[in-house]
Amino acid sequence: MRTVCPIVYVIDDDDMALWMFREFLADVEADIRTFTSAQTFLDAYHPGPHECLICDLRMPGIDGLEVQRQLLEKGSHLPIILVSGYPAVHCAVEAIKKGAVDFLEKPVDGATLVEKVQSALARSRQLYEEDKLRAMREARLSSLTPKERQIAELVITGRSSPKIAEDLQISVRTVENHRARLMEKLNVTSAIELVRLFL
Repeated sequence: MRTVCPIVYVIDDDDMALWMFREFLADVEADIRTFTSAQTFLDAYHPGPHECLICDLRMPGIDGLEVQRQLLEKGSHLPIILVSGYPAVHCAVEAIKKGAVDFLEKPVDGATLVEKVQSALARSRQLYEEDKLRAMREARLSSLTPKERQIAELVITGRSSPKIAEDLQISVRTVENHRARLMEKLNVTSAIELVRLFL
């Protein structure tokens, strides 16, 4: 399987700060992409499987919190490390509550930054795998007919086929046929696997 090169996005309106971030991250095996404005980043950004964002909190136009808000609005789980040269505890708290992975004060320590970026990239990979598994699960569940789904939901509550037949006023054979079909569609071999899939 081909490994995807991690991407680290950096937004800062200060060219010197962008240069500094590049220097600090030179030994991180990642594609470092820098932007001098949040809007340029937002226009260019496409979600990927292994990425993170370092974003200055205070910038002209769109600031770091607004970048975070717009990404969340689009359903993006891009891990964000916010940085600021100004004490901004309330902003840090707000950002962390909304999912930012960290908040660093300038001047940023290089070793700390590398550590935080590696942690954010690992988090990104985890979120991507979770999203992929969720999408696969939803695709499998969507293949069920309404009756198969109804029976599956009764099976995972622990009801037996005769009890399901009684509840739905259908024959036990019909329940067993539906059970067999839904287990085949979902590629599961036991009620335990079925429960795991639904949960």
